[in-house]
Order: sequence, then C-alpha cells, then structure tokens
Amino acid sequence: MNDNPRMPHISLGSPSGRSFVRLRLSRRTAWNVFSTLCVIATLVFGAKWAAEKFLAKPAGSVGTKLELAPGPWGKVTAQPILIEAPASLLSVNFRLGDNRWYFPARDPGEVGSVLRKAGLTEAQIAQIQPLLQPVKDADGLLAVLPPPALVRSLDMDVRSKLYETLALIPQNFAQSEPFRTTALHLDAWLNPEKLPPELVDEVKGLMWRRGSGLFFSDYNLVADAITSPVLKLELLKQLTHKASVVLTLEVPPGGEVGQLVDYYGVNGRRDKVEPILRALSEAGGGTIGFSNMLPAFARAKLYRFPDPLAGKDISQDCHWTTFNFFNQSAPDDTLNDAVHVSEVLKAMYEPVSGQPRFGDVVLLTLPDSSSIHSATYIADDIVFTKNGPSLAAPYLFSTVQEMLAFYPNSESIRLAYYRLKGS
Repeated sequence: MNDNPRMPHISLGSPSGRSFVRLRLSRRTAWNVFSTLCVIATLVFGAKWAAEKFLAKPAGSVGTKLELAPGPWGKVTAQPILIEAPASLLSVNFRLGDNRWYFPARDPGEVGSVLRKAGLTEAQIAQIQPLLQPVKDADGLLAVLPPPALVRSLDMDVRSKLYETLALIPQNFAQSEPFRTTALHLDAWLNPEKLPPELVDEVKGLMWRRGSGLFFSDYNLVADAITSPVLKLELLKQLTHKASVVLTLEVPPGGEVGQLVDYYGVNGRRDKVEPILRALSEAGGGTIGFSNMLPAFARAKLYRFPDPLAGKDISQDCHWTTFNFFNQSAPDDTLNDAVHVSEVLKAMYEPVSGQPRFGDVVLLTLPDSSSIHSATYIADDIVFTKNGPSLAAPYLFSTVQEMLAFYPNSESIRLAYYRLKGS
C-alpha cells in the first residue's frame, strides 16, 4: 500500500521542501505530456525537413550558393545570378526577325512535308501553303507570314520541332537567335513581380525546347499587343536576362598559397596573382573576388555587355573573346575572323590530354570536326565566354552545361581543350 498517496510522481521541489514549485502528475498524465511533446517535435522537424526538401530552391538556381568540386583551383564558391541588358540597349521599337518563316523549298508541297514532319495538322498546313511566296533574290527559298492564331495554337512539342528546323536557316533570325534560358532559371528569368501574371503565362506558352534549353522566338507577336511602352521595355529587359555566376576564392591562412599561384599564375602571370594571395593568406586568410585572378582583358570585360563594331549592330564573337584572354596589350581584332582563328589555333596551340587548367581554350566541335563555339576554361565546370556576336550577349562566367544548352545537337557536341605551346 502507498503510505503517502498524495506525494507527486514528479516534483520540482527541493529536498528541503522550501521550493515554491511543485508538480503533482500521475504517471499516465506524465506519459501523455511526454508523448505530446514528442509528436510536436516530430511535426516541427518534419515540417522543417519538408520545407528544405520541397520548397528550397534547386541547387544552381538564383538565390543559392554552391562550392565547386575540389581541385587545384582551391575552394571556390559560385553564386548564380541573372544579368540584364543595360537600358541603352533596349528600345520599344525592337524587333526579333520579321515575323516570317523561311523554308528552303521550291513549291508548297515541300514545305508541307516539313510542317507535317514537325507535327502540324493538315488543317494547319492548309492555312500555311496558300500564303507561301518566293523570296526576292533568293532562289529556292519560300517565306510565309503565319496567321497569329495558328502560331499561338502550336503546342510546345510541335513548336519545338518546327522552330528547331527553322533555326537551321539563317533567314529565320527569330528562331536562330531567340531569347534563351533554361528550366533552372525560368522563374527568375521572367520575374512575376515585375510583369503581369497573364503576360508571363503568355510568354511561357509560346516557348520551345531544345535539350535543356528553353527559347522564345515570338517576341513580336506578344509585343505588338502591348500598348504600354513601359511594360514593353520591362518585358524586353526580362527577356535579355543571361545566367552567370559570381565566383569567390577562399584563400587559406598561413602563407601556403603555392598551389593557387601555380594554378592561376600560368603564362607568366605569377607576379600578378601571388602578391594579393600571399598578403591575404598571411593576414589570416579570407575570401577574394575571383576577378582578381583574371588577366586584365577578361577582368575588364566580365559581366559587361559589348560595344558594337564600327557601323554594325553586332559585336566581337566568342573566338575574339577566347583568344584574347591572355592578351596584355590592345585586343587583336583579327581574332574576330574564323579563318584566321583556325590558323592561330594550329600554329600556337596544342591539344591538352588530361585535366584542363586555367586559361585553356575550350573548343566545341561537332562529329565532323567543325567548331561552333569557343570559351576559356576557368575551374571545374566553369568557363569564361561570350555566346555569339550579339550586343545582348555579355562576357560572363558560365557552367559548361548552360553553355551547351543553347546549341543545336548539344548531345553530340564534343569539348576539346587546347593550350598555348610552351606554357
């Protein structure tokens, strides 16, 4: 028998009995309280885990940070960003192509075959064929101004097949030089806080896909229906967003920076990078902006949009950017000529076997050995590049995956690496 049935099972009172706090709980009540607390804790931690797993932004998207894989480049952190074109490049009068579709064909039947292969219905093809016209001074080329309603009616799969075919024909500028992004950046690329949701939905509904790239070619169709110049400029600004990363290098303390100097000081640049690396290391270490590791040419261009070539509405291309990377004087403008670049590559560079290093040329080649793009290797999967001669293409850091996403037949593209002889 319990001699003292009123004694609490749980007591916060002191042994002397002078405590002001005493609890009297039955064993069942104590167990229930404990069980409830466990359930609450499980729900709280479960909700936190679910939020981190399902609501967190995907790695590599804007708003995240990630570390590059370990390597001789040291500990490098990448923060994805989207760069938009400056206001000086934007105009309410901007046009992306002339709204027409061009086909290398001599009669409507040939065009019908192309459209049918892309997945258009016979009714849609019947709308196109009567409108086809020969292109003046272009033998064997037909063009059509497709009805806006037909353009809007295409689903993504059909639009993707058709526009990928049209993109191979230079006259189809809107398809060969579309606005570009990837699924990873789509939500940030079209900021719903700056554009009406119905306009965002309209643009997304007109996009097409190639590999992991997402493209928008029907800007004119959408812009022509916008009456507000301010809104039209805002849309154009959003569409010019280009994905890049801000890189920071962590310098270890203690003055041991030999490996970093070896990696970034290639081609006679040790005296350019060692002083700042050693000074920061001896001061206890810390992070430093990656632009401090770049040669003067690349440092001056990074994250900036190009100036136009004299009398033209284009700028220097990818090869000019790549092969001037280590140039210590004025940029060599002859490197904007593909034939000359090929000669320079053969005469001054040699293929790299094994791991590429800082400053190596990255050449994107097709199975027939033709090159379609070049960039400069930085570290891990990061390159310094300018994607094409467009004035809307800035000089930036890019991941290899995002660089490949914008090229046709990306799955068959091979990356070849070249290094200056004797370096």
